[in-house]
Amino acid sequence: MNDDTAAAPFAALLAARRGEPVALLHSGGAGPTWLFTDAVAALTLPAGAVDGAFARLGGFLAAHADHRVVGWLGYDLGHDVEGWPRTLVDDFPVPVLHVAAYATCREFAPLPAPPPPPLPAAGPLRAELSRADYERRVAAVVEHIRAGDIFQANLTQPFTAGFDGDPRALFWRLGHVSPAPFAAYVEDGQGTAVLSSSPEEFLWRDGDEVRTRPIKGTRARADGAAADAAQLAALLGSEKDLAELAMIVDLLRNDLGKVAMTGSVQVGPFPEFATFAQVHHLYATVLARLVPGTSAVDLLRATFPGGSITGCPKLRCLEILERLEVARRGVYTGAIGWFGPGPRLHLNIAIRTLVHRGGRLRGNAGGGVTALSEPAAEWAESLAKMAGLERALQTRVQLPPEAVA
Repeated sequence: MNDDTAAAPFAALLAARRGEPVALLHSGGAGPTWLFTDAVAALTLPAGAVDGAFARLGGFLAAHADHRVVGWLGYDLGHDVEGWPRTLVDDFPVPVLHVAAYATCREFAPLPAPPPPPLPAAGPLRAELSRADYERRVAAVVEHIRAGDIFQANLTQPFTAGFDGDPRALFWRLGHVSPAPFAAYVEDGQGTAVLSSSPEEFLWRDGDEVRTRPIKGTRARADGAAADAAQLAALLGSEKDLAELAMIVDLLRNDLGKVAMTGSVQVGPFPEFATFAQVHHLYATVLARLVPGTSAVDLLRATFPGGSITGCPKLRCLEILERLEVARRGVYTGAIGWFGPGPRLHLNIAIRTLVHRGGRLRGNAGGGVTALSEPAAEWAESLAKMAGLERALQTRVQLPPEAVA
């Protein structure tokens, strides 16, 4: 079904039945928007249920190969691939995996999200870390790099707010103030809603062709055309950001190489850039041709979690981040998107993402740390990435009391 009214997909989401799975994938105007309703089956695994999770996902996809399957894969599913020690507290537990097979898909024209209806503001986005504490953790990553443990790592931090409004209406607002090409809204029908305005493509697959587009390198937008152009020029000329992107491209070439035909992995123009409402980003494109018979789960086990939000080498970074971060990431930096029908999929990296459950919201932000990182700049980049979520929530980040001086 087609509808060329910009508000139509959001109005349809608001009208969709409550208490059952629903999903809206919105491109910010870059492509079609899809609303999925009438789930015929769902697979939802609780927080921490990671052992054997990819095998269960594979069984679900095989059982529903004729349907479009939509949902999220939480960051901790990486534990089903690599068994690094788990020590962090899960202070915001939500399902580590949720996918549903849908009977109904409504397609809408590729239009940007229009202004939403009025929406109550959220409470303050409370940071779990002070500026000084976050900068100390950045410095600790730099020390690991200087010691030769790793080349770079993606350090993140959580923010939490109260919100009593409708998360479906909040997604409409998020899509308007912070449009993104891989935006997604998914409800599991059991009280959890995931709202993502991600600019980053994790995996696209059509048959044997596969693509990933890692983002590495960020500058906040500036007021005025000249100042904004200077920010982009600084990003394009940044030795630190270009090195960061190059290292992650190499990591992803190796990840795809596990399941790709020999000699088929290729890198596009380097670097590429994209401009969004709040930030400029560098990214690169990595393409490959899969070995015949490679399943969606084979591809995920070779690449998950995405290298751009872990670091290089991946396993050692995962171990270090487990010690330096303060809470489990949940859905954040996992993936959201669709599978099928057949050997097709499209997943984002779940950044610029909020999770709503029980009147609370959790958002996260972070960035890649290299030997050239300055802790103060990494702190500023983390807050710049929260700007779109702040605007959508009509609130501001609130720092711990000890950080106010």
